Order: sequence, then C-alpha cells, then structure tokens
Amino acid sequence: MSCDIGIDFIFWWNSVNILTKNFLVYGTGKSGKSAVSFLLSRGAKVVYTYDDNVNSEEIKNTTILSTLVNIEKLDIECVILSPGVNVLGNKNIELLTKKGIDFMSEFCLGFMFSYGKKICITGTNGKTTTVNLVYNMLKQKYKDVYLCGNTDTPITKIANLTNENSILVCEVSSFALETAKKIKPYISSILNIGIDHISRHGTFENYSQIKKKITSFQDANDYFVCNSDFNIITNANCVTYSTNEKTNGAYLHKDYIYYQGKKIINKKQIKLKGDKNLENILCAVSIAKLMKVSNHKIKNVIKNFKGLPHRLTVVYSKNNITYIDDSKATNPDSTICALDTIKDETILLLGGSDKGFKYDDIFKHTSHVKMILTFGEMAEKIKQTAINCGYKEVLSFKKMEDAVIYAISIARSKDVVLLSPACASYDEFNGYAERGERFAKIVAENED
Repeated sequence: MSCDIGIDFIFWWNSVNILTKNFLVYGTGKSGKSAVSFLLSRGAKVVYTYDDNVNSEEIKNTTILSTLVNIEKLDIECVILSPGVNVLGNKNIELLTKKGIDFMSEFCLGFMFSYGKKICITGTNGKTTTVNLVYNMLKQKYKDVYLCGNTDTPITKIANLTNENSILVCEVSSFALETAKKIKPYISSILNIGIDHISRHGTFENYSQIKKKITSFQDANDYFVCNSDFNIITNANCVTYSTNEKTNGAYLHKDYIYYQGKKIINKKQIKLKGDKNLENILCAVSIAKLMKVSNHKIKNVIKNFKGLPHRLTVVYSKNNITYIDDSKATNPDSTICALDTIKDETILLLGGSDKGFKYDDIFKHTSHVKMILTFGEMAEKIKQTAINCGYKEVLSFKKMEDAVIYAISIARSKDVVLLSPACASYDEFNGYAERGERFAKIVAENED
C-alpha cells in the first residue's frame, strides 16, 4: 500500500471544489482527531471517521462509522490514514483499495498543506532525541520553528499556522511513511535502519524500503543527511557525518566535534551518553549548519541538552544502587545501545508485548549483566532465548512490577537496575512513557 500522489491528484486536491469531496479519516487517535479538525477548518463538507477500536471516542461534526462493510454506499473519495492503522493484512484497507479510493497518511495531508521549509528525520532509533536537538538549535536563529510529526504535535495541527518563513522539524515514523509516497523535504535524514515493527510491516526489507521513501522525491535543490557508513541512492545533495572519519558534514576527531574543519564542542562537555547519542548529535549539527546556525549557538544547545524522559534516565539512586529508566528501548537494537553504554554490574529487565523480534543479539552484550529478569507477554520467549544463548541467570515474571520488586531485593552496592525492555509495552501499559513512569514509582515506593 502506498499513497501515489501524482500531478493530476495534486491538481485535483488543490482545486476549488476539493473540499466538497467526501473524506474518511481512518483512526481516531491523536493524529486522526487532528486530521479531522484540519479538514473541517478548511471547509470539508463531509468527513466520516472510523476506528478498528469499536470503543473509540466520538469526534464532533463527523459521521461515526461502526463498520466499513457497506463502504460502497458512502461515496468516499479519499481516506486519511492515522499512523496507528495497520495496513498489512487489514481487510478494511483491502476493501477500500478495491474500490479505487485514494489513500494518504495524516502526515502526507499535513505536509501537503504546510508552508515553509520541512526537515524530516526518520530512523529506527534516535528520532525523538535528534528532532529535539535540531528544533532547539534552529530556535536559536529563527522565530517561526515548529516541532511536529511522530511527537506530541501532529503535523495537521500546525499546518494552518505555517507561512513561507516557517521551518517544520518533523519526526517521521515508518507508519507515517507507509502511505506517504511523494513527500519532498528540504532536508531529510535517515539516522539508522535496524530491525523493528516487523509485526506491522511484515519483513525487514519492506520496513527498510518504507524508511527510504523519505528521500525518494528530493532533487538537487534538497539535502539528505546520513551516517557516512550508510549507502543510499538519492538525487539530493548528500551530507554525511561520522564518529571515525572526516566527512563533508559533522564528525568526531580527537574528542572534538567538527563541522567542515571548524571546532564545535569537546566531547567531554556533552551530557548525553552513548555512541548512538553522539551520532544523533552529529546529525543535528549537520542539519543546523545547513540552516546557517552559528557554531556558538549549536554548542550552547548541546552543552545544555540533558536528554528526554525514558531514555537512559536515572530515576532513583540510593545505597550506591542506580535505577535507570530506558523504557523507550522498544527493540533489541535500543537495548544493545543501553548495554554498551552502561559498564557497571547490571540487573536487566526485559519484556513487554510482541513486535515480532528475535532477541539473540542482546545476549552478546551481557557480559556485565549479573541477572536478567523477564516480564509480560514476551517473558518466557526471552527467557528461553537467553538460556539457548548460554545465559543461566534469568528469571521470568508475569508482570513488570513483580520483576522490579525482585530486582530491588537482590540489588547491591554499585549495581545498576536497568529497565531496557526491547519490547513494546501494550500488554500492560498504554505506551512506553506509562511503563517508565510506573517503573520509577515502583522503585520509589519499595526503596524508601
């Protein structure tokens, strides 16, 4: 499934009569509600809404559909897909496709109607940290900067606020790119591509191709920023960054970050920990320099950036025992990054809901892990994988709380208790943030 927005479709979309057409917004979460509000603000005449969750919240001024079985009676001409809607194997999507109805993602809708320069960043890990770094750097020079996309603010929520002087820093997930084909950012970036969302996209190859859509329609007037190790064919100007070689973008050399031969900051002044965060910083520096932000302003942002919640965040420390919330680690690559960053004796908590991963690679990075505690839906699978990989110190629990309480009981001086689950959170929680907050609360209640 892809959203093929050709020239004829764009002309049709922007014509005087377009907003008299019938729209279906599929998915009534945050992005879906935002899409509805945007369409209505532009005078759309008919907007239907539907959600696979029959208990979805009603949205005012729309026609709520309880089923799409009789879709042929609705005369729908365009479907706006929320990022939470699973396209692969979805019978409703198949039904809509057979009718020849046009599709686009909520991100695609907002992108098309937003003015100004768009900076779009995707990747398996590090997106949120990087877009926040870029946003804060650009705010040092420009007034009209927006942070949107796969964040707290859908792009359709800010589209009506933009003008030709605006700059949009967009975090773009694979879910948004899945049905958004012809987007053309001024600057795009793919931070990395690891194994993730296989249960959603089917195969790693499909997931990888979806990520690469972000640069597919850029041209010689645009820029693509990536790690120098990452090879991808693009028509955009390619700017690379690296932690081990000099490049035409930002790079690390003898403990200093440089951009095109000019020093930016000493590595020792950076609060963010880990090699992956260093790569995120190099990407952000490269983008900020393309946008003409001064080295001094970039340095100040990096020095003062402490990171975001639920990403290797110390939530409690007592009796020389440190508790770290890395709940945002929802895939094995993220957990491996955490394990490579933390060098102390560690009690590792793994588990949650299934995303279709294999977990073997995690246990190549556990030489300093004294105990593994698994929990939730994936507890037994991860435990058995650990045992098959030769790891003996592993116990499983039905709920995260039980695993955390046990970790507290066995933790000793100089230990780290690390929640870095390598799984989604939807077996027990509404998201990784709720899981991380619960972890911190359990620790505080049981350590005092």
